[in-house]
Amino acid sequence: MENKIKYAVIAVVAIIIVAAIGLVFLNQGDDGSEPVTITQKGSDTMLELCQYWAEDFMAENDDVTVEISGGGSSTGLTALIAGEVDLAQASRQIKSSELASANSSGVEPVEFKVAIDGISIVINDDCPVENLTMEELRGIYNGTITNWNQVGGDDHAITLYGRQSTSGTYEYFWEVVLKKENYSASMNMLSGNSAIVAAVQGDEYGIGYVGIGYAEATGIGIVELKADENSTAYSPLDEAAVLAGDYELSRYLYIYTDGTPTGAIADWLEWVLTVDGGQAVAEEVGFYALSSDVIAEQLAKLG
Repeated sequence: MENKIKYAVIAVVAIIIVAAIGLVFLNQGDDGSEPVTITQKGSDTMLELCQYWAEDFMAENDDVTVEISGGGSSTGLTALIAGEVDLAQASRQIKSSELASANSSGVEPVEFKVAIDGISIVINDDCPVENLTMEELRGIYNGTITNWNQVGGDDHAITLYGRQSTSGTYEYFWEVVLKKENYSASMNMLSGNSAIVAAVQGDEYGIGYVGIGYAEATGIGIVELKADENSTAYSPLDEAAVLAGDYELSRYLYIYTDGTPTGAIADWLEWVLTVDGGQAVAEEVGFYALSSDVIAEQLAKLG
């Protein structure tokens, strides 16, 4: 009887050990590595792009999960500084006030350019306006131009659509177009690019601004921009004009880390910067890829 009990105990212990080993292997990747979760938050303009990046990256790296969320560039940078996420995506550069907050919190933001955007001025397909000067665009959004007939359109009030104040695109537009003047109080502030596209699609007299990846939609017209009345008008769909900076609202898109990234986070950023990986996806989604020189500069930051 004692031997039977002894052998039964040994058998139970053996089963427990085998089960534990099995759980370890279930929680490892194909190469035996421990699973890793990367968290990233921020720009809504970049949200869809980053989600596509994450899907493709995870398909190649089954031991890594990349969780992407939006909320705006300011929200993402605030979360990075608070240590709540590993990375922040931003459609504008980090502000001096955010850097000061980061430094006081022991966080060292490192900036990576990851793609190129041409902020697109979108109107309803039924609107006859084809181009605007930067001064006209400024007037529309600061409220001094309120009727389409002031810029060559029909005699009807302009309906303004823009982003919420946590948006990096809101900040960029405020600095570059409005020259840090106030937005018109009549602007409808929406939480994302898709919401602006939908609003303009349904509003014959609406105008909005979105990332180029959202601009080519049914029922949407894209306005060409020119520096002044005597300048050439360029479209954000003109890749050469955007990359050369001839299009007035060309900009880089960014990802920020806390210090020089290592491990899976470094692998993630390296993939985003790969010509056949993340850069090819950026072009598929509708944004523009970085030049080889800029890619080399960003990769050098990875050490």
